[in-house]
Amino acid sequence: MRLLAGLSISAVLAAGLLAAPPALAAEAVPFAADSGDACLRGSTEGTIQRYDGPVIRPRIDIEGALLDEVKPSVCNPDDMHSTATFSGYYGSELVDTETYKADDETVKFAFSLSDSAGVRTIDRVVVQVCRFSNTPFGTSYCGQAQEYKIP
Repeated sequence: MRLLAGLSISAVLAAGLLAAPPALAAEAVPFAADSGDACLRGSTEGTIQRYDGPVIRPRIDIEGALLDEVKPSVCNPDDMHSTATFSGYYGSELVDTETYKADDETVKFAFSLSDSAGVRTIDRVVVQVCRFSNTPFGTSYCGQAQEYKIP
């Protein structure tokens, strides 16, 4: 009986030592960026949140929407679409990037940025909205890049 109790206690202690601590998610940081034109034809907004897991590599979760000419405007529609690019950096090193496209619509997104090797963390995210012509000939332009430091 004493041997069985000793083995049970040992098993419980071993399981407790092997169990990973719970994953930690930092407070979400709101983000917003636009195409920089007077009509605000393209814009994106949402939240950025750091997720540090004991087993899963550290990552940045991004959730939001990209809007392209969906808000009422006095401006005439153009034949362009919007893209939102999200770039995750560790210092000055680009770790991961993701791009979404919208053309006269709202595109919702939820994705993660992380180092594929699981070594580097991401300490800042740069968000930029650009507009591109839907024809082979045309102009393109970008709004000011917005930088968000990740706590």
